[in-house]
Amino acid sequence: MKIVAVEIALALVLVAPALAEAESVKTGWYSQQINSSHAAAGGSVSVSSRTPGSSGEGSESAPGPESSSGAPSSEQPAPSPANPTLPSTSPRLANPHPSGPGSFWYTTDSGERCIYFPTSNGVCFNIVAPAAQEEAAPPVNPAALAAAAASRIPLDAGHIESSPSAQVDGLTGANSWFWLSPAPPSTRTVSVSERGEHVTVTATASVVRWTFGDGSSLTGGAGVPYQPGSVPSDAILHDYQTRCLPGDQGHDPNVLASCGADGYTVTATLEWGVSFTAHGPVTRAGSLPTRSTAASLTYPVSEARAFLSSAGGEK
Repeated sequence: MKIVAVEIALALVLVAPALAEAESVKTGWYSQQINSSHAAAGGSVSVSSRTPGSSGEGSESAPGPESSSGAPSSEQPAPSPANPTLPSTSPRLANPHPSGPGSFWYTTDSGERCIYFPTSNGVCFNIVAPAAQEEAAPPVNPAALAAAAASRIPLDAGHIESSPSAQVDGLTGANSWFWLSPAPPSTRTVSVSERGEHVTVTATASVVRWTFGDGSSLTGGAGVPYQPGSVPSDAILHDYQTRCLPGDQGHDPNVLASCGADGYTVTATLEWGVSFTAHGPVTRAGSLPTRSTAASLTYPVSEARAFLSSAGGEK
C-alpha cells in the first residue's frame, strides 16, 4: 500500500495544473502478487475538464506503471469466442490455486475467468451454465409393452358356413349345422423388443359362443362341416322350431320378434386368452385382458307343412 500511495501522489503532482479546471478526478490502483516475497503495484489518475470557450473536452491522465508480471489490466475486451468454456459448476473454479502454487483466479471486466501464473501468461475461460442433465429413460414395463403388442395381433374369426346353406334356407324340425371357415388357429403370437427387453405375446383361442337368433345359444368350438353318418362331438347343431323368411316380420303373426327382415341372425363370438413372457432386464410372465372377435350370418328358415286329404282327392 505504501508503493501505491507514492505513485498516486506523484501522479497528482504531475496533473496539479489541471485540477483547477477539472470537472472530475478518478484514481485507481492495483496490486498483484508475483510470488511469496514479491508483488507489483500501480495506480492511475484520470482528470476530465472542459476548457472555457470551447465545446470540446480534454483529458489528461497520469498512467500508473504497468506490471511486467502479466497481471490483468483495468480495461478488458469482451469475452473472446475463441476461449475455452468452463461450466460454472466445475470443481476447478473452486480451487484457489488452479495451476499449482502461486497461481490464482482473477475475473476480467468482460466476465472472463483467467488463471494467473508467474511464469506464464495463463489462460482465460468463458464461464457457461452447466449443461442440463438428460433425464434417464424410465425402465421398460413388460406388461405395458405386451399390451401394446397384443393390440396388433390379427385375430380373425373367419366366416360362418351352414348346412342347409343360407341360399336354400334352413328347415324347422331338422338340425342345421354351423361352423367357422377357415377354422381359426389355436394360437397366434407376436414378439417385440425395446431397450434389451424381449416380450412374446400369445393369444390362445378358448371358446366360441354361438347365438342362433331365436333366443337359443351354445358354447362350444368352431364346429365342423356337415358329414353324413354319426355326428362328431365337436359339431355345432341347432333345431329351429319357428320359421323366419324374408317378409315374414310384420306379416306373419306366428314368427318370433327376433326374426329379422331376411332371416335369423346367427353369431359366433370367438374368445381369446392372452398371455405374455418377458426376458431381459426384467423377467416376468403374466396375463392380459381377453379379446374377442365375431362373425355373423343371416339365416332364413322355412317350414314344411302337411295336409290330410281323402283317397282320390275327395273329402
